[in-house]
Amino acid sequence: MRQSKSKARSGYSFISNNYITGYFMKLFFILFFLISSLFAYEGHNKWVGLFVRGKGVPYTDQRLFVSLFWEDVRKALRRNWREGYDLTDLEYGNGRFVAVFSKKSGFRTESVESAGRWKHFSPLIVRNWKRGYYIAGLTYGLGRWIGIFAKGLPYRSQSYNTKKKWSEMDAVLPERWKQGLKITDVEYGEAKWVVVFSDDPHMGSQSVSVRGRFSQIYRRIGTMWQKGYDLVALEYGIGKWIAVFSTDAGYAHQKLGFRESLDAFKKLFEKRKREGFFLVDLANGW
Repeated sequence: MRQSKSKARSGYSFISNNYITGYFMKLFFILFFLISSLFAYEGHNKWVGLFVRGKGVPYTDQRLFVSLFWEDVRKALRRNWREGYDLTDLEYGNGRFVAVFSKKSGFRTESVESAGRWKHFSPLIVRNWKRGYYIAGLTYGLGRWIGIFAKGLPYRSQSYNTKKKWSEMDAVLPERWKQGLKITDVEYGEAKWVVVFSDDPHMGSQSVSVRGRFSQIYRRIGTMWQKGYDLVALEYGIGKWIAVFSTDAGYAHQKLGFRESLDAFKKLFEKRKREGFFLVDLANGW
């Protein structure tokens, strides 16, 4: 009887260990799936969009245009102007130009300029400033600098700085902030970082975060949102994600969305539109 009882006890112990092991294995795989859903994007090219809803967004409609070629974007630009849409953002990544056209942008008028080298593009910036246009967006793609210039922006003045390394901007940012200027755009191209500073009386204090991995900058954005900051610019270049935050940016509700494929991102864009969100910043990186 004792031998039989001993066997029964041993059998019970065996079943219990399997049950416990199975429970913790299931728990492990659930946690692994939740964590890996974000980290799976590490090392893969991705499209990242900042979507905004409510106060501070004048748009009534948006559409995306995608092409391999800049000339196609130029044709789409003229067509959209005729239909009442302005180019409000432009990004190049993974061999594609993605243009964001918005209705009721708040621009009185806009101009789009491009040049192959920065030394040829920078005089176009000065020329537009003299005409009363400010930089509304800046991008680099397929060996070309492209600037969106507009009248009707809330800026009183504008300037920019260029540096080969982001670390060299560390001394520039505090000085610009002391001058009352705010970061309104960041772009990387032609082996240099370009930061656009604007005198925007509606924007509060700013903070900049730099991270090497998307998962890291993603978590940082969440932390800054909890502290009351809005994300106003996101850019990727040479292994770095740069996020610019500001208080009093005027946005009621922000969401960040990302997808590996452009087709998947376009579906996300349409979903956010149905929810009442508009795309205000588009980035591409790894």
